[in-house]
Amino acid sequence: MTPQQAAASQVVPPQTTLVFSDLFKKADWGRPGAVWCPYTSAYPDGRTNPGDWKLDRTTAGAMTVVKGGGVLFRAHPLTSSPFGLWATGLLTTEPWDGGPCGGDGFMVQPDDFLLVHLRLPGKSDAGGHAAWPGVWTWKDGDNEIDVLEWHSESPGAAEFVNHVDGDVGGLVRSSLLGFGKWVYVGARLGRDSVTWYLGDTVRDLKAVFSDHKGVPADWKAYLILNLSVSGQPSREPRALTPITSEISGVQVYRPVAKPMGRTAP
Repeated sequence: MTPQQAAASQVVPPQTTLVFSDLFKKADWGRPGAVWCPYTSAYPDGRTNPGDWKLDRTTAGAMTVVKGGGVLFRAHPLTSSPFGLWATGLLTTEPWDGGPCGGDGFMVQPDDFLLVHLRLPGKSDAGGHAAWPGVWTWKDGDNEIDVLEWHSESPGAAEFVNHVDGDVGGLVRSSLLGFGKWVYVGARLGRDSVTWYLGDTVRDLKAVFSDHKGVPADWKAYLILNLSVSGQPSREPRALTPITSEISGVQVYRPVAKPMGRTAP
């Protein structure tokens, strides 16, 4: 267990176990049998999603493993106009199109605790506009929870939204958020409430928002980590400068199932 995982175990409830972890020591995506797939059914054709105001064209080549561990997402324009498509990165555990490009099928479920450590884009990226990194869940268009949405136009804030059976969420402002900052983001996916956490370190994680709604008992969804480029009005890119974001690790902790009691004869 790494120091990061050990510290996280002090935040999640007792009697939990680590069921998913990737510290990105290797590029495990884009091929059969890989943990991650670079395409998702959340995008109509797997790669682009203009209907959601995204300039994305996801490609495996927009992500690289950094020295010591971590994945770097690098979005760059594919045309001479900042308003055209941008090649960018997305990772999901969904085995899109049957799995020829990876996706091991892992899904989060009720009462899981998800922890991600990421660096937000810089102020010069795309002229300080359009950067839209996200950590979210997806399955069949109805199981989305936005663990983190961040926009460079409001660098000191993050959106946390539960989209399952109606939208409930909040915009949270924090000094932990800002251009180029590293931050830990956690979410406890409870049945009665989803609670989001932010921290400068794992030990400093603090609850910042709860939706008092939660997820159904049979809810399950794939993980998605990505860097979108926004085409929303007033959020479009202002320059052709590449956008970068980085994730050093993702972990999921799950309560240990209680053994069935013996029935007396």
